[in-house]
Amino acid sequence: MQKKVSPPPKLIVTGGQGEDELISEAAAMRSYLIEQDIPPQQIVVEDVAENTYENFSYSKQLVTPPAAKSVFVTNHFHLFRSSLYARKIGLEAEGVGAPVAWYYLPNAYTREFIAILVMEKWIHAGIFRIVYSYRTRPALM
Repeated sequence: MQKKVSPPPKLIVTGGQGEDELISEAAAMRSYLIEQDIPPQQIVVEDVAENTYENFSYSKQLVTPPAAKSVFVTNHFHLFRSSLYARKIGLEAEGVGAPVAWYYLPNAYTREFIAILVMEKWIHAGIFRIVYSYRTRPALM
């Protein structure tokens, strides 16, 4: 049915290779998709990105047509920050969160919270300064 309506969508797998990893994240995802009977010609690999911003930035260059709507999949704890980055670079995309083992969640959410603070550090620093200066100001009577 899909082939009658339009060509099947391309799947962009993205993610570089860490120092302690045998293959890139993108290569691992490509292998998984092929095992799930996704034709290799439908998979586009972006394997040079080193962070979430680069994942979206490099992937946006691979989206055809450039204004096409996209869907991205990531861990559910990473969904909010990923959506912020997609919007920041102008990618019209919806996110889908994948489940994660419960014992990983405290570390993952802490990491995401810090990453969001750092992502807009000047805004957060300004808010902190305003709130702190308001709280330490002597009360007027």
